[in-house]
Amino acid sequence: MCTVSYLPGQNGFILTSSRDEKLTRPVAKLSEPILIHGQEVTFPSDPQGNGTWIASSNARTVCLLNGAFTAHTPAPPYRHSRGLVVLNAFDYFTVQSFIANYDFGGLEPFTLLLVEKETLVVLRWNGRQLFVVEKDPAVPHIWSSATLYEPEMIVKREKWFSEWLDSLKEISLDGIREFHKRAGEDDPENAIRMRRGDVFATVSLTSVIRSGTQMEMIYEDLIHSETIHKTLSRHYVSN
Repeated sequence: MCTVSYLPGQNGFILTSSRDEKLTRPVAKLSEPILIHGQEVTFPSDPQGNGTWIASSNARTVCLLNGAFTAHTPAPPYRHSRGLVVLNAFDYFTVQSFIANYDFGGLEPFTLLLVEKETLVVLRWNGRQLFVVEKDPAVPHIWSSATLYEPEMIVKREKWFSEWLDSLKEISLDGIREFHKRAGEDDPENAIRMRRGDVFATVSLTSVIRSGTQMEMIYEDLIHSETIHKTLSRHYVSN
């Protein structure tokens, strides 16, 4: 359950994910890169589902939000955790091949963002049908998890994002991370950095930054005030 923003930049982009999760869920840790089909893939590892909500190589970035278009009633058992889909996406040579050939059956609804070679694809699985939309990678975007936020609140959060963009002199990493920490703070249950009692909260903030031939991931544990930076191997950069 997340909020994700995408900002285009000179020769790249910044993708930032606020992870909203139960406070009782085990703490995720940023992994050492693992090799998947010849790509070094870096991600925060979720010890409960053995997957992740965001992962990147230097050629592809994949990010997950729980739910498709609207909140759903969970109906387990599911084939496996949605967090494994993020890593499975790196098994395919192209995003198009992943979409055409991956078996989405038996999985809980989710939204998947895939960024590769100046392409931004939004994939939504509602438990029965797959919906695929290609977005303009030259335009900023924001998404909110349908499982935590009602449609009217999603629209309100999009307005916060639009107002923040209008106030900018220039786009920056520090600026978007500050937006994810401060926007909507007068409404803590629905703020970008949210908290709902002792049950749900925004537990981490992860950014993937691409600039030219360099890709970096920044993972910040908001509960334990720990930040880790990793520069992804240039060997796998796709120019």
